[in-house]
Parts: sequence; structure tokens; C-alpha cells
Amino acid sequence: MAGIQKLTLFGGAGIAAFALLLLIISVATPAWLDDGNGNTIGLFRKCAATNGSANVDLGCHGENRVTQGGLSVFGLLLLIFAIFATIAATFTRNAMLFLVSLGLMYFSSMFVMSAYATWGSYSRDPKSYLFPDTSSITRYTTMGYSYNLCVAAHFFLWSALTLVAFGIGHFWGSERNASG
Repeated sequence: MAGIQKLTLFGGAGIAAFALLLLIISVATPAWLDDGNGNTIGLFRKCAATNGSANVDLGCHGENRVTQGGLSVFGLLLLIFAIFATIAATFTRNAMLFLVSLGLMYFSSMFVMSAYATWGSYSRDPKSYLFPDTSSITRYTTMGYSYNLCVAAHFFLWSALTLVAFGIGHFWGSERNASG
């Protein structure tokens, strides 16, 4: 296998590993939705900073968002398998393993995108995430850093997918030219 092919495939696996890191942080942190007053909601935890005028720190408690949490975790697992499949395919030069790595990366990206897309519709419904009333000022919510990390992970995942697809195409083109 030519050096450019290996470099491209390993580069794609490296970018996918960075996307995996961002996705792990995104899933693990409780700030997918933020009201600006210290109240946040994540995929598996809801944190409330104060309880109205009593100024009592309520802390965090478990509160699962089954749809978005499941989509994110499944996308994360698919990405782990895709990285291993890409590295294994680079060393073994197995054409079927190349296709598997592309498929796993593609479906991982679809699950990750579905997680943050469905979160967007969830975040527009204030009845689904009642924060404690911390002031008489009109409350607002914004997407938190965890959500933004998931979106960034999806961008890097597509960048990795593009590099891996380019490397596989170069591999198949050189194999075809060598045999013909």
C-alpha cells in the first residue's frame, strides 16, 4: 500500500479519534441546555443551581433523555468500532473491512446527527425541561457547551469519513491499475 494511502487512512482514523473524544465529553457532561443561571440539562443529568429565593443549591440528579442519550451512545459505540476497523483494514488491506469501516463511520455520523437534531426540537418546548424560577426576569435557554461539542464531533466525524473514503478510493484505484 502506498504511503499516501496509509497516511490518508491513518489521518482519517486520527480525526475520528478526536471526534470520539469530543463525543465522549459531550455525552458525559450535563450542559446540553443552559438557562444562564447555572441550571443545565444534559443527556443523563439535570442540574439546578438554586431554588428560587431560598438560594438553596439543589445540585444534580439523574434525568435521562432516552432518545438523545441512546442515539449518542450508539453513535459513540459505532465510531469506536469504525476506528478499529479502519486501522485493521489499513494493515490487512482487506476490501470488505474497508467497506465495513466506511459503513460504521457513516452510520455513526447519522446517529450523532440525529441526537443533536432531536435535541433541538426538545429544547424548544419549555414544558419538557422546567427549570426552577430563579428570578422575575424572563428566563431564556441556550444550547450549552455539551450540545456544541456534539455538533463539532459530527463535523470532525464527516471530515474523517471524507479522508477515509478518499484513502479507500485511492487504494482500490491503485489495486485496479496494478492488476490491469
